[in-house]
Amino acid sequence: MSGRQRRRLPETWRGRLPDAATFYRQHVDGLCRPNGEGWAKGKCPFHDDSNASLSVHIASARGGWKCFAGCGQGDMVSFRMRRTGEDFRDAAWALIEWKP
Repeated sequence: MSGRQRRRLPETWRGRLPDAATFYRQHVDGLCRPNGEGWAKGKCPFHDDSNASLSVHIASARGGWKCFAGCGQGDMVSFRMRRTGEDFRDAAWALIEWKP
C-alpha cells in the first residue's frame, strides 16, 4: 500500500479537482464546443466509438459524464477510475495532483 493510499483526502478535495474542460480535452477524442448548458460531446474512450456518444459537463466543477451507448455515467472521479482501474481514493488523489 503506497503512502498516498493511506493518506486521508482533505476536506476540500472536491474544490481541488482540475478544470473539467482541460481534463476532458486531454482524455476525450473529438470533443466539440459545449452547448448552452455546458455539455460537450466526444468519442467515448470506453468502447470503439465512431459517433460522438459521450457527453461531458465541462462547465461543472465535478465534471459529469454520460455515455449514451451504455458505458455508464458519473463524475470526473468515476471517469478516472474507469480509465485507470484505480479505486476511489487513488483516483481522487491523482486528480487533485494532476497537472495538464
